[in-house]
Amino acid sequence: GRCESFGAYGEGYIPGEGVGVLVLKPLADAIADGDAIVAVIKGSALNHGGKTNAYSVPNPNAQREVIQQALSEAGIAAHQVSYVAAHGTGTPLGDPIEITGLADAFGLNPSQGKTCLIGSVKSNIGHCEAAAGMAAITKVLLQMQHSELAPSLHAQPLNPHIDFAATPFAVNQTLTPWQPTIHNGQVLPRISGISSFGS
Repeated sequence: GRCESFGAYGEGYIPGEGVGVLVLKPLADAIADGDAIVAVIKGSALNHGGKTNAYSVPNPNAQREVIQQALSEAGIAAHQVSYVAAHGTGTPLGDPIEITGLADAFGLNPSQGKTCLIGSVKSNIGHCEAAAGMAAITKVLLQMQHSELAPSLHAQPLNPHIDFAATPFAVNQTLTPWQPTIHNGQVLPRISGISSFGS
């Protein structure tokens, strides 16, 4: 009954139930109307999952391409992203494939140290199917409001089929202050990416 995203003992899909609503508005309109602005969506991308070996097996090339497209549309370099809300279903095959796609999209040199924390809301509440992406966005927004990153649970020990040392990612497993990224002496805003795929 536990979703073990990125964990060694992940046994797969754990169902959850949820519903969510976002109020989206052009930034200029929100400012003019005096709205409380939680976050700004800088870019998004959508593609087909591509050729795979089975319905539940993701394609890392398709994932790389859609993440690169979203970063390009947003005008954001990968090193500016400090947190990724991953799909992270806790499957022994799917999690490593997702990390491969993300690492290829980010293309950062892991020898420079971990530049991006990663987690999955599914470890907290299960897979809400049609509301899974909404749950990920909600978790990111709450983390931005509180300047803290909630832990991705049940990931100890990490999946041995994921070579995190060869990626810029580290699984966030404790409640952690969300420190802004500093690049070339400049403090960057908190920027998150959301990786979500499925039917």
